Amino acid sequence: MKKNIKTVLTLHLISDSTGETLKAVATAAAVQFSELEYQQKTYPMVRTATQLERVFKNLKEEKGVVLCTLVEEEVRQKLERFCKKENISYLPVMENIISILEEHTGFKAINKPGGQHILNDDYFKRIEAINYTLEHDDGQGQLDLENADVIIVGVSRTSKTPTCIYLANQGIKAANYPLVPHVGISEELENIKNTQVVALITSAHTLVEIRRKRSLELGLDNKDNDYIDIHKVEEEITTAKRIFANKGWPVIDITRRSVEETASAIMNILSLKEEKNAERK
Repeated sequence: MKKNIKTVLTLHLISDSTGETLKAVATAAAVQFSELEYQQKTYPMVRTATQLERVFKNLKEEKGVVLCTLVEEEVRQKLERFCKKENISYLPVMENIISILEEHTGFKAINKPGGQHILNDDYFKRIEAINYTLEHDDGQGQLDLENADVIIVGVSRTSKTPTCIYLANQGIKAANYPLVPHVGISEELENIKNTQVVALITSAHTLVEIRRKRSLELGLDNKDNDYIDIHKVEEEITTAKRIFANKGWPVIDITRRSVEETASAIMNILSLKEEKNAERK
């Protein structure tokens, strides 16, 4: 029997805002192709040429299709020139729509980044969540962890940051805390009482592969490196599980989950907590 081999496509979504508009457009378009498997890589808040330069390396390493919502003309043109040079398919999603509206109405677009978002309470809640999450990434901002809606805990390379960013885009203030071998958890995290803490875990073999790839990207020497030694990693995971059990934190195994699926599981935990709190009142 002939197997259906799907084409894998990477969609690079570059936005001067949160990237939610691009995600919606890209998803709606991609699902029209049953023979296509695609992955989205989102680069939010790209508003300067310097910020754009940091994106170029990823575009070179994994060419695909570039979709963008960049209203700053200089930044947009720089991206367009780069894509032409590297022979990368490129589409400024908002440009044609804005041009048609300008031509039809006679008015000039204000070119406001993120202007597609309605400035309502949900919008400001999302912005507040994004700011909080960025300020409380990787163990930062320990003194006001109680203000988080959720705290994500896990060993290194368990997708804590991307999961928190996804949650922030849903208006959830998400802090994350890395478990470092032989260090344990901070006093601030130890004393958390009201904020929901969720632990992320994955298999040792998966973790080693992710860490090895990351080490190579950073040009690090993998020889005699406890960070990617399978036995050391297994010990690290065992210790983490012991901490999670002692604290009674719910644990999500991310081994076969996407970031979106992990975030959805966390949102379910938060919803259940809200329901229980409502029942007590």
